[in-house]
Formats: sequence, structure tokens, C-alpha cells
Amino acid sequence: MSHGVLAVGVVVLLASGNVWYLPAYIDLRAGQDRPRSRRPAAAAVLTGWGSATLTMLLLLMPVDPSTVALVAVTCTAAVGFLTVQAWLRRGQEQREEEARWSALFPVRTAGPVGTTEDE
Repeated sequence: MSHGVLAVGVVVLLASGNVWYLPAYIDLRAGQDRPRSRRPAAAAVLTGWGSATLTMLLLLMPVDPSTVALVAVTCTAAVGFLTVQAWLRRGQEQREEEARWSALFPVRTAGPVGTTEDE
């Protein structure tokens, strides 16, 4: 397969990813308007697509394969770190939200079985 056909395939693949990286870019640009957990998640998406682009470009160039593998592993580690960070922040946000709601509407526990509130 010629490099031209491979390059066109790479461009089509990366252009089709806009359904993921454009909303992620918008989340990053929105800043404080989005929850804190959305920013590292968006950064992970952009890092993933950027690393895919860089890896594909390196594969099209006459570069040592070990260099390409090192770049791919490094970028994958960065994506994993950002994903875990977003996941941990999302859990923290959910706990904070549950605490706020429980302060507004305390949970009523039922009495012992067989008793009614009318007695």
C-alpha cells in the first residue's frame, strides 16, 4: 500500500473523531461553567486523539519503531492518568451532591416491623 493511501486513511479516521474531540474542546473552553470532573475527562479525550495523531504521523515518517512505541506508551499513560483523575473527581462530586440533598431532605427510617405511626 502506498503512503498516500495510508495518509488519506489516517486523515479520514482522525477527522471522523470530531464527535469526541470537539465536545471535549468545548468542555475545556467552558471552564467553570462545567463540573470539575469534566475538565480532566475532556483533557483525556484530547490527549488520546492528539496521541493517535502523533503516532500515526510518526508511523508515516521514517522513524525508529521503538521511538513510535515509546511515544504511544507515554501518551497512553497520560490518558490513563487523566481518566483516573476525572473518575476520582466525579466520585467526590457525587458524594458532595448526596450530602447537600441529604441535608435538605433527611432520610426517614422506618420503625420496628409491626408498628404503625398512628399508634
